[in-house]
Amino acid sequence: MSRNSLFSFISIAIILSYNCRENSLNSKLPQQSPKPNIIWIVIDSLRADIIGRYGVTPNLEEFTKTAVTYNFHLVNAAWTRPSTIVFFTGKYASRSPVNFWDYPTTKEEVDLFYKKEKNPLPKYLKNFGYKTYMVGNNPFLTDKYGLGVDVGFDTLSDFSNYSSDTIKITKKTLDIFDNELKNSKEPFFFFLNFNDPHKPYTPPPGFTSRIKTTEVLEEKKQNYLGEVAFVDEELGKIFTFLKQAKLWDNSLILITADHGEVMHPNHSISPFTGTNTYYGHGQDLFLENIHVPLLIKYPKQTTNFLVNDLTRSIDIYPTILEVSSNPIPTDLDGESLVSLHKSTDIQPRFYYGETRSTQCYGEGSDFLLQRSYRFHEIGKFWQGHVGQEFYIHTDIQSDPNQIFGMKIPDIERLDELKLDTNKKERILYLWKKLRSMEPKLPIYSIRYNLTRDSILKISIPHGKLRLIQMPKEITWKDTGRMIQLQFKQGGEKGLLRFEVYPDVSFPRIEILQDSKKISESEILIGNFGLSLSSCSFNCELLYESPLGDPPGILEAKVHIWKQGGIAKNYERSLDLGEEALDILKKQGYVH
Repeated sequence: MSRNSLFSFISIAIILSYNCRENSLNSKLPQQSPKPNIIWIVIDSLRADIIGRYGVTPNLEEFTKTAVTYNFHLVNAAWTRPSTIVFFTGKYASRSPVNFWDYPTTKEEVDLFYKKEKNPLPKYLKNFGYKTYMVGNNPFLTDKYGLGVDVGFDTLSDFSNYSSDTIKITKKTLDIFDNELKNSKEPFFFFLNFNDPHKPYTPPPGFTSRIKTTEVLEEKKQNYLGEVAFVDEELGKIFTFLKQAKLWDNSLILITADHGEVMHPNHSISPFTGTNTYYGHGQDLFLENIHVPLLIKYPKQTTNFLVNDLTRSIDIYPTILEVSSNPIPTDLDGESLVSLHKSTDIQPRFYYGETRSTQCYGEGSDFLLQRSYRFHEIGKFWQGHVGQEFYIHTDIQSDPNQIFGMKIPDIERLDELKLDTNKKERILYLWKKLRSMEPKLPIYSIRYNLTRDSILKISIPHGKLRLIQMPKEITWKDTGRMIQLQFKQGGEKGLLRFEVYPDVSFPRIEILQDSKKISESEILIGNFGLSLSSCSFNCELLYESPLGDPPGILEAKVHIWKQGGIAKNYERSLDLGEEALDILKKQGYVH
C-alpha cells in the first residue's frame, strides 16, 4: 500500500464532513439516565487511522458497534500535558498558567492553576455526587514530580514510574470496579489512561504477529501496532467485566487519545522546531499529530452512529456535563457534541490548536499553521532569541497528507506570492482568525511628564519589545531588546505602550535627565501609583492595573502600569528531581 493511500483516511473524512451526516443521526440518542456513570479511556498516541485497519483492534471495533464514531476529531494540543489540561478544563491550553513549552512546571504555575482553575472536571463532578478515580500512566496529573497539576480526583493511581505499567493498570482498574464500584449506589467518574502505544514501542512477545496488512511496515510501526494490539486486549478484559458487573448499559463510555503520532517521512523534521519528530509528536499541528479517534457509547445506546463533522477535544468536557445532566460552566471554549445528534442545522465548528512553536487555525478544509514564539519559555530549549516566524497554508481536501503546503514567509508580503484574489482573501481571513484566538500579551503603558531633555530606556533580557503606541514627534531607536526614546524639548507629556513578545521578561525602565538617572521615588507604578522605591523584591504584581488606565497624577514624572496577560513570576526554577527524570526517560521524552 502506498503512503498516499495510507493517509487517505483524512481526505475521506474531510470530504464527508461538509455538512454530511449519517441519516441515523437524525434519530435521537436513547433517553439518558439522570446520573450515568462516566468512564473515560485515553490511549496515548493512538492515531485516527489505526482502528479497524491492521487487525490489531478487535475489541475497539466491537465497541464501535454500539457507539458514536466521531470521524474527524482533532485534539487542541499535540503532547500529553497540555492535551490533558484541555481535557479537564474544556479550555485551550494557553488559558492555563501551566506552560506547554518545557517539561518542568514551576511552583508559581501550579499555585496559579489551583487559584485560577475553579472547575477541573473531576473536582467539578464531585459537587454533583460523583466519586472520581484515575488509574493510568500520566505523570502530568499529579504535582508530585514537578511535571503537572492535581485536577481533583478522589483516588489517583498513577503507574508512571512502574515497569509493565499496562498490565498493572488493568489489574488496578478491575480491582476498583470489583471492590468499590460494582455495587455502588453513587455515580462515579473513572478516568483510565494507558500510556501504550507511546514510544519507546516495546510490545510483549506475540502481539506484532497479529498485524494483518499488505502494507510494508517499518519495524517501528510494527512495534507501535503491537502495542496497540496489547492495549486492545487489555481493554477487552475491562469491557467484559463491565458487562458482567452490569456497569455497561448505564455508563457513558468515551475512548480517545491525547495526540497522534508522526509517521509520514515528509513530516519527520518539524518545519516549526527543526526537531526530528519521526515516530514522535508534539512539534507541530499537522493532522497526523492531532487527528485521533473519538468513540462515545452513550448510556443505554445499542446502535452505532457516524459523525463526520469536525469535533475537538475542548468539546468533551461540556459533552460529559450535558449527558450527566449537570450545569455547564459558561467560560468553556468547547461546546457539547450532543447538538450534532439532534439537528442538521448546525454551525460548523472551527479548529484552533497550540503546541511547541506552532499555532493553527482551520475551517472546512483550509488550515493555516504558524511558526510561533508565543508560548516559548526560557530554559534548556530556548535562550530568548525571537527568530523569523512564517506560515504554512494547506487544503486538506486536495492535499490530505499536508505535504504540499504553501509556505508564506510574511503575511505583510502576501502580494509577492501573486495569488488569485479568492485564495489571498481566504489566507488573510484565516490569519485574522488565528490572531483573534491567541491569548493577548500584557500591555505595558508609560505616562510621562518630563520637564527637560530626557532619555527613556526600556530593556529586556529575553524576547522582543514591540511598540504599540507612541507620539510621532519623539526620536527613538529599537534594537529588539532595547528601545531608547529621546525627548529633546523638555516639558513634554504623553503616553506610550508596548508589549514583550513572548511574555518571558519583565521590562527594565530607566529614565535619564541631564545624563543623570532619576530617583525611583519619582517613578510611580500600578493602579494605585505606588512609588517604585517602596518595593525591593517581587515588585511585578504591583505594576498591575486590571481595571484600565489609572488616573493621572499631576506631580508624577513617570507612571508605569501593566494590563492583561496571566500573572507570572519571570524567574523560572527548572530543576527536576531524579524520579521525574526517570519517568521522562522511561517514556521516551528525554534521553
